[in-house]
Amino acid sequence: MAGGEKQTLTPKEIIHQKFGVKASYRIEEVHVSSKSARCLYRCHLQLPEFSVVSNVFMKKNDSEQSAAELALEKLGIQPWDVDDDITVEEAWDDIVERIKYIFSDEFLSADHPLGAHLRATLQRDGERCEAVPVSVIAAFDAKINSRCKVINPSVDSDPILAMSYVVKAAAKLSDYIVVSPHVASLRRKNPYPPEIVGALATHGESRKVEALYIQCTSGGEELVQVVDPITLDISSSRYYMDIIAEKLGLKDGSQVMISRASGKTSSGYECRVYSAIPKLNPSDKSSKAYGKRPIDETSHFKKSWNAKASLVCGQEIHGDAIMASVYYPWRSRDLEHDDVTLKLFYRICCIMSPNGIYKIFRKAFIGAHLPSLFTTKSNWRGPFPREILCMFCQQQQLSEPIFTISTASVKSLSDILRSHQKLKDTESEDTDHGYLSREKEDTPGLEHGYRCEVKILSKSQDLVFECSLRKFYEKENYAIQNASLNALSWFSGFFDNLDAEPLQPGYEDEVLEGLFEQKIWMKEILPSSRMYERPTAIRNRDSYNSRSAKKLRGRKHVRSIANGSLVSLCYSVSLKVDADISRNGEPLEELLESHEEIEFEVGNGSMNQQLELVVTQMSVGQYVCFGTDSPTQDLILAAATDTARTLSLFSELAAGLEYRVHLLGVKGPTEKRMEAAFFKPPLSEQRVEYALKHIKESSASTLVDFGCGSGSLLHSLLDYPTSLQTIIGVDISQKRLALAAKMLPSKLEKGACNLKSVILYEGSILEFDSRLHDIDIGTCLEVIEHMEEDQAFQFGETVLSLFRPKHVIVSTPNYEYNRILHKSLPNQPKDNSMSHRSKFRNHDHKFEWTRAQFNQWASKLAKRHNYSVEFSGVGGFSKVDPGFATQIAVFRRQSFSAVEKVAEGSMQPYKVVWEWKKGNGDKKE
Repeated sequence: MAGGEKQTLTPKEIIHQKFGVKASYRIEEVHVSSKSARCLYRCHLQLPEFSVVSNVFMKKNDSEQSAAELALEKLGIQPWDVDDDITVEEAWDDIVERIKYIFSDEFLSADHPLGAHLRATLQRDGERCEAVPVSVIAAFDAKINSRCKVINPSVDSDPILAMSYVVKAAAKLSDYIVVSPHVASLRRKNPYPPEIVGALATHGESRKVEALYIQCTSGGEELVQVVDPITLDISSSRYYMDIIAEKLGLKDGSQVMISRASGKTSSGYECRVYSAIPKLNPSDKSSKAYGKRPIDETSHFKKSWNAKASLVCGQEIHGDAIMASVYYPWRSRDLEHDDVTLKLFYRICCIMSPNGIYKIFRKAFIGAHLPSLFTTKSNWRGPFPREILCMFCQQQQLSEPIFTISTASVKSLSDILRSHQKLKDTESEDTDHGYLSREKEDTPGLEHGYRCEVKILSKSQDLVFECSLRKFYEKENYAIQNASLNALSWFSGFFDNLDAEPLQPGYEDEVLEGLFEQKIWMKEILPSSRMYERPTAIRNRDSYNSRSAKKLRGRKHVRSIANGSLVSLCYSVSLKVDADISRNGEPLEELLESHEEIEFEVGNGSMNQQLELVVTQMSVGQYVCFGTDSPTQDLILAAATDTARTLSLFSELAAGLEYRVHLLGVKGPTEKRMEAAFFKPPLSEQRVEYALKHIKESSASTLVDFGCGSGSLLHSLLDYPTSLQTIIGVDISQKRLALAAKMLPSKLEKGACNLKSVILYEGSILEFDSRLHDIDIGTCLEVIEHMEEDQAFQFGETVLSLFRPKHVIVSTPNYEYNRILHKSLPNQPKDNSMSHRSKFRNHDHKFEWTRAQFNQWASKLAKRHNYSVEFSGVGGFSKVDPGFATQIAVFRRQSFSAVEKVAEGSMQPYKVVWEWKKGNGDKKE
């Protein structure tokens, strides 16, 4: 690069050059608070083989560039040389040339972060004038950083290693650069020309910057890490690195080591951790001169290891450290800064684990937990497990997860049920949504399921983690999401027990078979680390909080809200001290977290255990207040708004949490979810297949589907050859009829059936329309339970006395089967009581009948209107209690029954919303 800086493309331009329209950017707005209209932006970049998610930024373009940069990193492409595949020797040459250019007259005035650092060092005195800390060059020059990674990928987690490469490369420029290894700085041999220095003189304003001092002191045998707010007085006449060094008790900025970016402030500015460079061994002339520790200093390093500082930046930190957001940005000559608060620090600590990532997305650090089960897309709240796992790997400097899908034969549930004759006396096994039972040996004709294996590699492509699900899932996506969630749960457990004994590399349980190479992972994150120290839990006296919690845990609980239900609640949680314990005799309280409305699924572990336990015993509209013990101080401070007041409350030994909860609403487990967890194919498909069989046998030419909804039955009729010439759908919902009208034309255009016309009517099936009189067959699948019971009787009378079809097929849920379906959901309470309305299969159901009730309803109708009726169903067996899951009545009009003629044009309340006639296309009203 002799003479000048090489022109490069932006990361986004490189992505476009490589992928063109195959690269898809999606911008997500991230609101700072519910009370503010201001929002930040996060970018999701989807490429053909993987996706990345940026951090949050104030500008959309910055989030796109960040996502593109992350994608390039995963692809191993550097913006400096898009098409180059350089060798280690070429990387060394590039570092040498880059250092030479950095200290050129031209670069001094460049709008580059290092150019600003160079200009700032001109204000230093004596030998320090024009001397740039090696740590600054290694941290802030992307070209040098990328070339160091070519030499050794571990550079990313070891700043001292990168510094050693800079010093070694600079030593080759002895006629141009003065290398000071003992003070870790570089400067030009010949000073910059006075006229250039004079032209670049700046006089900025002094400013005060809030930062954090992470103290590491020895408390006997244990290390004590204390995090306190401090103020950095950044003077316009001093280099800010020297000011930070002064706070750390160091001579100047050349003795300060800089971490990689360790999170961002609410304004999107980067935070970094600054600490003393460990004692060096300059006599070692290898490429790892910096960072190799004398044997006699090993114990010193173990005693000075700063666990909290190391945790937030993912690099090894020893001794005291400062976390600050102060830096020179691109294309600007002004020093930028933002305040770093205790709340930000503890949030960064928290989101190092998958559990914390989930908490911050739900904006509920105290209330939310990473769920233990992935159920359905519609029930899941927050980012999906796969997305969280990708974010976790990115954050931990690991490669993108690799998912491998395998398929295998699984036996259909109807086959399995035949071997379980004692259904009513046995407990259903807990299963995840979509889980399919698997036979040990494949059998011809069995359906297929999906199983997923996930691998996570280090940046140097060493295996860190591998797991394979034992279960099979009906959909590929469910397998991927559950594999991701199990991997996340494993890592969350690791972070929750960082002071425990090293984990065994191989493990096996009922869910997973896996391998975890802890040494490789910790080597990537912290090259010579020991385990992070686990945060110390707050001690509590037997205050009202802990007494309440013990009383709560000791009671016998009757769960009134079923697992799988979606619960909506308003809650607040406060840190509180008893009045008789507080210093002034008044209750002390600090609000930590509140939600005007938050929704979660019961039973998958997505909320605080005590909170969920109380909520599942409440009634809608009820208000409850209860107390529990406090979680760790770190978690409390991550949620707290006023950290100073919160810390003062922790000085009171009776600190605990008080919850105030208002239950807003409950939606029971979806019918589809319960059925899909137990039936393959789902009951909805089995019902349609049953109807199709009777339609074919009837040789009917006209059919009306009463309560057709979005047309699932009508749509299925177009897939099979039948005798039908006219099909009609009736529904009261315009929205559902519009969906039916949207999806029917595509199949009708293919001409795969003998139909001559299709009509969709908007209207109530409780009303009679003379145009549908004396049809061949009528269907009403899973409709009557959405009415009130008296309306269901009215519908039966209207259909059999006025519409008078030759055949009528009516299906409805069998209430007695619900106890089995509810048990098919994960972790359902062993409660056979069916007295609660929440036990219905759908929150919209007004009633559900037993077999006796359904039999009585259908038999009376048939007898009164001269129809015969026979009973059947799908899901289960008629002779095995509790019968079919879906009960079906088939009415047949007696052949000798006379049908009165209805005057043409009379009683036509239905409105045609869509009509298709063969050869004329579709017509919309």
